[in-house]
Amino acid sequence: MKNLLKSDLFRARKDKVLWIGLFVCIGLVIFQVLLSKILVLTMASDAEESISGLLAVSGMALWSNGVSINGNTAQLLVPIFVTIFIVKEFSDRTIRNKLIIGYSRSQIYFSIIIVHIIVSFVYVFAASLIGLIFGSILFGFGTTVSGEAIAMLIVGFLLQFILSYIVLGFAIVFAINKQSLILGIILPIAIAFVFSIIYLVAAMGLSDGFSKVVSFSNFYQTTELQNMTSVSDLFVKSVITIKDGEETVKSIYLPLTPFARIMLTAPIIIVLEIIIGYFRFKKIQFK
Repeated sequence: MKNLLKSDLFRARKDKVLWIGLFVCIGLVIFQVLLSKILVLTMASDAEESISGLLAVSGMALWSNGVSINGNTAQLLVPIFVTIFIVKEFSDRTIRNKLIIGYSRSQIYFSIIIVHIIVSFVYVFAASLIGLIFGSILFGFGTTVSGEAIAMLIVGFLLQFILSYIVLGFAIVFAINKQSLILGIILPIAIAFVFSIIYLVAAMGLSDGFSKVVSFSNFYQTTELQNMTSVSDLFVKSVITIKDGEETVKSIYLPLTPFARIMLTAPIIIVLEIIIGYFRFKKIQFK
């Protein structure tokens, strides 16, 4: 298993598709930040603060980016390039050769999963780091630089990666079969887009019950993290406040704390995705 993993990681480091995807991902983050800056500059001075808050463009917010359409959409590129990379193992008979050498299907599958997680982590980290640098330069860090803020950078990123991997892990279910290439690329993006729209509706507080249910989705949780500057914020129940001008119309108190909601749903979904992918992999007939 160790030698198999080394071989798979070596292939990943040398793969041109993954490098192209990484540079495209970084470029999209830079484009997003610059576009946001242009938008802010074109607004009236009294609207700049509200626009900046709406776009979540501080360095800290862009470091703690997410998979929703109002977050860093660069992460939606990850399923495209990583899926293409994995599918190539089926097309060039790499997996068949691994079986001939004597590796079991379980070893091959979990080596693929580990490589998938590592590559995804690199993509997300690169996007976050570029967002932090350019966001801080153009909009400021977003809060006072302190030990608490640094701790939130670390904890927030790890939680964002877990939330992001719900979408990335969904792609692996389809990537383990070369005939599902299009589904592995399109479905994660489509689902991310649809649920991001659902999140926006929930944030408007049109229905108390609907907002509470959606608060358990990764698209809602990832945006919650974008607005946090302290680790302690993770352990305080969130409130959706609906205002009409300066007057508060109603407040919706969400169930559990943000940290509890994330850890209650994300790990379970990711494990289920990996299990489904495993059983799909076991059924493939290699020629």
